[in-house]
Amino acid sequence: GEAHLLSVSELAGRYCSSMRDIYLRRVLKVRLPPSVKLVRGLAFHAICHKLLFEVKKLVFEEFKGVAGFRVVEKLLPCADAAVEEALEYAEKRVARLDDGERDVLKTEAISLYRFLVIQAAAKIDTALSKYPHATSDSIISVAVPPVVERKVDGSLVGLSRELSVDIYTPYNAVADLKTGEVRDFHPLTIAGYALALEAEENIPVDYGMIIYLRVIDGVPRFRLRCFTVGDELRREFLELRDEAYELLTLEKDPGKPPRCPSYCPYYRVCMVEGV
Repeated sequence: GEAHLLSVSELAGRYCSSMRDIYLRRVLKVRLPPSVKLVRGLAFHAICHKLLFEVKKLVFEEFKGVAGFRVVEKLLPCADAAVEEALEYAEKRVARLDDGERDVLKTEAISLYRFLVIQAAAKIDTALSKYPHATSDSIISVAVPPVVERKVDGSLVGLSRELSVDIYTPYNAVADLKTGEVRDFHPLTIAGYALALEAEENIPVDYGMIIYLRVIDGVPRFRLRCFTVGDELRREFLELRDEAYELLTLEKDPGKPPRCPSYCPYYRVCMVEGV
């Protein structure tokens, strides 16, 4: 039924090969143990989305757009407040971090915020000098990445009704921002979003990109992984979906897999607490 509709990340986040994580979360109602990783992921996502919105808002204030230094002048002093807001939002959804962890994460998040402001300002100036007669609308499309977050009803392909998808608009590509390690199952997330979008919009989504973001020594590093969303990837995602729903119907513990990676979000529950 409705309550059992799964999200893309629940299905595609295959840390656990036996799907015991889905059984724990959905049948036994065991909450995901809080971690710095979860808070970081939510906070970084929030900062990126908020900043894109603020930059666009500023540029649209004037018909011809605004110079990059105005963006820096206006947004850079807001770093602390914007990061604090993002951290509070993330902590509310996961759990309060201890002071040491929070300070480290706040420093990383402020580096990310400043980096994005300065990059956006530089891109805007480059666009303004290259296209002196452009309007704010075209400055935005050249300077600010055309990634929009939108809600998609995934129930047509048996997924949750309100999926949040980042779409790279020019090529109908699906983008996903990851703030942790590179994992081989990450492309499955893209396959899930692509299937949901295609079912709702009737447009093919054949390209995916995963943006890996890490802050190292105060400098955000981005790595891009681009690929086509082929039949094999789609099939693999749909098989996972069917397997998960079968598990939920039977409500039977699938048991631990032969190998439990220590980075699995439920590792502590299975291996330490012995649930």
